[in-house]
Amino acid sequence: MKQRAISYPVIVMAALLAACATPREILKLKPQSSDTSWFYGQEFTGDSLYGIIAHAAFDEVSYPYYIFDVEIINRSNLPILIDPATFFCLPLDGKSQVMNGDTIYARDPELEILDIDRKLSVNEARSKNQLGLALLAAGVDIATGVAVLSDDNPHNDWLRTDLLDATIIDGEANHFETQNLMQLRDSWKSTTLRKTTLNTGDILQGKVLVPVYKNASYIQLNIPVDNELIRINFMQIRFLP
Repeated sequence: MKQRAISYPVIVMAALLAACATPREILKLKPQSSDTSWFYGQEFTGDSLYGIIAHAAFDEVSYPYYIFDVEIINRSNLPILIDPATFFCLPLDGKSQVMNGDTIYARDPELEILDIDRKLSVNEARSKNQLGLALLAAGVDIATGVAVLSDDNPHNDWLRTDLLDATIIDGEANHFETQNLMQLRDSWKSTTLRKTTLNTGDILQGKVLVPVYKNASYIQLNIPVDNELIRINFMQIRFLP
């Protein structure tokens, strides 16, 4: 029986097609309450407890997080500490029962900023060392280049080094990483809800990031007030790309 040969380009094309990424489904959270208001395309809902008023709206999913816009108003007679690290979500099934007893805590902006500062410190030290490494690499490249040029044996051409180019590439990568970290740090500092003592009449606004729970039918955002909770429920809706 005669066999048909499969060409190499066909195999490569098949492998590339098999490796193509599948578009990720789009997740949205819609408030379950009928008492909502709209602001710039976001549907806000909320509740109050002991004179503390909380409004929340789903902003977007930026994997691996849900991003909420949250506003806290203190109408009580006493100051209150608002700490987004104590906010949490409960994933609920179709019967509004908590799934697997999971509690998903919001990211702590203060810890995120500290982690970024640590990485920036490492990058700063690496950048300072980069100049010395570049000078050393340049010296080695010059020395090997002179040695090869003064040697008539062509078999020794492999002795030439290109350490400076590699050092420069490493330095550029470190620079780009530092820029990205600085932008991320600025975002955490300026857009998120930060730990704050909220005095009477004050308003606190910012974004709260909570890890995504794709299998939930509903997501309940919980905001602690003293020993109680303000609970804000959202329905999770999936859209195919």
